[in-house]
Amino acid sequence: MISLLDVANLFMFCSGVLMFYTAYMDRSVLRGYNFAGTVLISLAISFMLAFYAQEGYWLSFFLTIPNYGYWLVVLVSLYRRK
Repeated sequence: MISLLDVANLFMFCSGVLMFYTAYMDRSVLRGYNFAGTVLISLAISFMLAFYAQEGYWLSFFLTIPNYGYWLVVLVSLYRRK
């Protein structure tokens, strides 16, 4: 059965795909992010993924991967500029 959590993560999946597309088309969007904030959001999503795996919420886990990937790209981009 699909829960509201799965529905919310479907929106996260769509936003992650759109963010990746935007970053692919225009790399300049990767500028201007705060490094500490990006580290915190990356850590938060890491813990969310760990929780989803721990609880067996595999649909939510896989739907969150694109959004997590985007924030890792932003984090690496900011780290390289430092």
